[in-house]
Amino acid sequence: MYLCAMQKILTHTIYLKIACLTAVLGLGSLGAAGQEERKAKFVFGIDNFSFFDNREVSSPYQRSQTIFGSRLGGEVGIQFGANQIMIGAMGIKDFGEKKWAKEAFTFYYHYEKGHFSGAFGLFPRQRLKAELPDIFIYDSLRYYTPTINGALIQYTAHQGYAEVYCNWLSKQGKNKREVFELVSDGRFGLKGFYVGWNFQMLHYALPSEATDEHIYDKVMLHPHVGFETNKVGWLDALRVNAGAVMSLNRDRADMKWKRPLGFMGELRLRKWRLELHDLLYVGERQFSDYGKHGVELHRGDPYFQSRTYNRTDLSFYLLNKDYIQCRATASVHFTEGEVDNSQQIILRIALDKNFLSDLFKR
Repeated sequence: MYLCAMQKILTHTIYLKIACLTAVLGLGSLGAAGQEERKAKFVFGIDNFSFFDNREVSSPYQRSQTIFGSRLGGEVGIQFGANQIMIGAMGIKDFGEKKWAKEAFTFYYHYEKGHFSGAFGLFPRQRLKAELPDIFIYDSLRYYTPTINGALIQYTAHQGYAEVYCNWLSKQGKNKREVFELVSDGRFGLKGFYVGWNFQMLHYALPSEATDEHIYDKVMLHPHVGFETNKVGWLDALRVNAGAVMSLNRDRADMKWKRPLGFMGELRLRKWRLELHDLLYVGERQFSDYGKHGVELHRGDPYFQSRTYNRTDLSFYLLNKDYIQCRATASVHFTEGEVDNSQQIILRIALDKNFLSDLFKR
């Protein structure tokens, strides 16, 4: 009970600080801005994300299925100086279904000036500096939850970046748990070498009416070191990183902490339009009590329930421009005694005012 209260106080305090700091930065820019900066400008963005994801599975951690659909979103807003006020809408359609899989609005304030940026409201995940690894958030969740509900603050420098955000996933209701996550990630380095981290604290509270369920506490941390370069030998790009995966999981039904610990390493090679990505996890089974709480609590790829998991992706980029990317990927998944395969085709088109200006200049 005490830990739950402290967890809520900590999260609400950080949430409030993020919101206040974002607002203060924005107000500060207004006070310091000249007349030119105060002139309002119209801004907009259009984003189309289409996905085909076929999974052939024999492992007990996954199931065979085909996810095939498209997501279309757009937003408009006003920019004055370092400040933006944006509003938009998006819809997700599963092919073969008559109804939309999901419809959502975006409306948020965004600030960006110097080293600092931030957002408050309901904003798209594209505002993040980087996405969490699959052990933190599964790729299919990224397909269907393209927005963050909450607040974000970021720091960017020549040596790297850091960001922290609060994402409110579910409001407490009669038969619905209150769920939110506090996330931080970043990396700093020099001459290609870097130190990074991914952190997630997820609060999984109770419905508003008494049930036989219990609060669940979850914290996951992935400190890592790596090296990245755009050119080495005959390769066009190389990235390698490795680190620990540490989790703390507790169901208050028995008040016992479970501490799965493992090692995770990644290798990414790029030559021309081909890219090879290999991920290896070795250690204790992650996502304690997954069978009971499922994806609502454990948002990462279920394959990480295995003591050993290796995923190898071979991708071919059919298109790779600033405003349009299309890749086809063949993946092989190795778990304890099983070999699965999957195939993906991902297409994304992102258009904004700068794209149209460049287009008409041509």
